[in-house]
Amino acid sequence: MNANALKQPKANASTSESRCRNCGNETVSIATITYDAEVRHDGRLYEFTIPKLRIPVCTTCGEKVFTEEVDEQFNAHLRSHLNLLTPDEIRSALNRVSLTQKMAAEQMGIAEATLSRWLTGTQIQSRSMDNLLRIFFAFPQVRQALGSEHPDPLFGTRDFAGSV
Repeated sequence: MNANALKQPKANASTSESRCRNCGNETVSIATITYDAEVRHDGRLYEFTIPKLRIPVCTTCGEKVFTEEVDEQFNAHLRSHLNLLTPDEIRSALNRVSLTQKMAAEQMGIAEATLSRWLTGTQIQSRSMDNLLRIFFAFPQVRQALGSEHPDPLFGTRDFAGSV
């Protein structure tokens, strides 16, 4: 949902709010609902259904309270819907190729803080960056080429076999 999903006020995730911000009654409780979401991500609007969204809802007026936990559920479903790598999958790939965040970020040409936000789940990578991550982690030749101290100036101007 951090991708401009809904313009709803967020409740403090560390507290269990029981008073509704809309009607003022103390009738907010956790409900499991089916939720049809519209989320703008990477310049596009995506629609998907979250079948079991756990969300605080006022039993008096029906107002939904969007918390950090709800936001995390939205993000997980958006990643799944778009088939994007999860923070755990990125972390696992870093471990598999024995790279630190700093080393991987430098080789891919992105800020270490950006990679950190993907790993903590505070930001969802774009499709193009997800593709870069997948290629980077899948092919040692790519890591080698991008990590070279003296990169080939023709890298990327010809195919891997060397023809122009």
